[in-house]
Amino acid sequence: MIALFGGAIFVAAGLVFLVQPMIAKAMLPTFGGAPQVWTASMVFFQAALLVGYSYAHLVTQHLRLRRQTGVHLGLLLLPILALPIALKGTDMIAGMSPAFGVIAILTLSVGLPYVVVTATSPLLQRWFSSTGHKAAADPYFLYSAGNAGSLLGLLLYPFLVEPWLAVHDQGLLWSAGYVLFAALCATCAIVVARRGVLVYGTDGPTGALAGDGVAAVDEGPAPSMRRRAGWTFRAFVPASLLLGVTTHLETDIAAVPLLWVIPLAIYLVTFILAFSPKRIFPAELAGRLLPYFVVATFATIVLGHSIPIWISMLIGYSTFFVAAMLAHGQLADDRPGPSWLTRFFLLIAVGGVLGGIFNALLAPAIFDQVLEYPILLVAALLLRRTRVGSAMGDEPADPVRERRARLLDLIVPAVVALVVLVALVVVKAIGVSVSGALVLTVVAAGSLVMVRRPVRFGLTIGVLFAITFLAGTSPLFADRTFFGVHRVILDGDRHVYLSGATIHGAELLTSDGASTPLSYYHRTGPAGQVFAMLGDRARPVQDVGVIGLGAGALAAYGEPGQAFTFYEIDPVVMHLASDPSLFTYLRDSKAAIHLVEGDGRLRIATAPDASYDVIVLDAFSSDAIPAHLVTREAFALYEQKLRPGGVILANVTNSYLDVAAVVAGGAQSIGMVGLAETDTDVAAAPAGEKEVASWVVLARSPEDLGALTSDPRWTPLDKLPRTVLWTDDFSNILSVLRP
Repeated sequence: MIALFGGAIFVAAGLVFLVQPMIAKAMLPTFGGAPQVWTASMVFFQAALLVGYSYAHLVTQHLRLRRQTGVHLGLLLLPILALPIALKGTDMIAGMSPAFGVIAILTLSVGLPYVVVTATSPLLQRWFSSTGHKAAADPYFLYSAGNAGSLLGLLLYPFLVEPWLAVHDQGLLWSAGYVLFAALCATCAIVVARRGVLVYGTDGPTGALAGDGVAAVDEGPAPSMRRRAGWTFRAFVPASLLLGVTTHLETDIAAVPLLWVIPLAIYLVTFILAFSPKRIFPAELAGRLLPYFVVATFATIVLGHSIPIWISMLIGYSTFFVAAMLAHGQLADDRPGPSWLTRFFLLIAVGGVLGGIFNALLAPAIFDQVLEYPILLVAALLLRRTRVGSAMGDEPADPVRERRARLLDLIVPAVVALVVLVALVVVKAIGVSVSGALVLTVVAAGSLVMVRRPVRFGLTIGVLFAITFLAGTSPLFADRTFFGVHRVILDGDRHVYLSGATIHGAELLTSDGASTPLSYYHRTGPAGQVFAMLGDRARPVQDVGVIGLGAGALAAYGEPGQAFTFYEIDPVVMHLASDPSLFTYLRDSKAAIHLVEGDGRLRIATAPDASYDVIVLDAFSSDAIPAHLVTREAFALYEQKLRPGGVILANVTNSYLDVAAVVAGGAQSIGMVGLAETDTDVAAAPAGEKEVASWVVLARSPEDLGALTSDPRWTPLDKLPRTVLWTDDFSNILSVLRP
């Protein structure tokens, strides 16, 4: 019995976490490869989970047991009619915001099968409680089986499914898995219809189930509204923190591929541990450890890149694990009897949806930084205030002392904030060589003396976070969109544009700054060498198409009579590059400048064939070129838009991915030739003006590459260590990870 029900829940959960990355990946080309596609997708998945749990709750509360099985058997058959799953509705989202467009496509593509699969865990747990099995009185251990299936599905996709199967074949695999799941679930329904002997619950609609002729077991009074609200809040905190830590690490630390897999796996592991019969990491232990991990995380945020990236990541993941163990452990400790099982999971789903809405929809609209991450760390600290049914720490029993303590919980953080602000002002005024970051870190560590007062400690860390983000050096420009966090800062004698933690352009604050492209675009680097070669050819360059704008540095290569057309998906990037108080590359270019909003591949496809002498691929999604821009089909499109003798120039600079291998594979698949160069000679320019840069240049024939073919700095594509072919139907991030 346990194997049957556990197996059905396990397979269902595996399907849930296979379809999530599968369908989200299929959508990336529609939204320019933006990492926020994943965050917006999580809102849909959490909302669909809520719908599935609502269905499970309604049928178990309002239908007799045998009718429940009949209804669910019918529902299981409906998605089979729409299999295999595929992307639908991409032509219906014009005018929608990107986030709502993602949700609309997912609803049409996988809405029904996803809801049916997600309803399985609470429904089968509730059915199991009616079987008379010796473990039926506490069926929550089956929840761990579901989360184990989720974890397996999550890990299988990037490491086994994606590397070997095209997107179409992945859909077929998932469809076969759904048929297996439906068969297992149908078997469970048949067993329950024949063997259902026990019904738990005495209140409300649950009593109607006794109409099956069986007795109800008294579980005591119904949970209070406060207790139910606690379930939702404890689910909200780790769900929101999951997205917050992912966004923080990808935006402010490093844009490492597959980074989202790790926190999501941690999230699932904490559910498995919390709801397993043997508690090896209780919530109380997590509550005692969490303050120390949060202080360590605070130090990594304040001290920034002075701490090695791997240490920041390790601390961030560890803190998330402890916080999630606290929240999920408290949920497991406070779980109700089986008659409240479906409502319990329904309220957990509500918390997950609220967490997704806060991170994916509200936070980008409210904050221009990733402030949701520290906010949720403070919320996690406040969960320490109570264990299930009792207080944590030394809460005074005397009412007068308790009121005084609660007042101090508000006064002490305010005093700490005032003292820190005064100290920072004094240190700056007297010229002491002590950084504000160090002061804040020391105060945060010192606040651990209040660790036994959870509210006081949590609010103190909150005010220190507020000082860190609000009293720091203000950027010249800051905004946040669906496509990322954008900042322009003053760094000595130059303006620097940062997308997350990645430099996307810079300009000198001199009279000739607009004619001096910096960072990856320096005249002594590969981009400068290609434009110099083009200028030496007898055939003049007239039209240049650039996918990706950044700060507009490539406009510095424009000459009179030329036209540069920049394709940019994010209107905020178009604004900052066009603002002469930030960057003047576009304003002062000798060429005519045209800006086109939209995904570069989709928009350049509307241009007439043979429109450009040069096409430049310079579109970044944080620190990686979006995959749909470097597939075989994409290069075939670019080749159509090139005039005779034209070239394609691709910026493949990346710390973690060998993008040059993908560009080479795509170009060679359509018969193009090319050269690659990685320029590490940053000493060829004044400090700060040049970055290590890797570029690939492509053409129809070696003659079109001019003098570059004899330049020893450039390597022919067939001499590269590897080439990798991606298509619109197949790409594998693991194949291009750098060792």
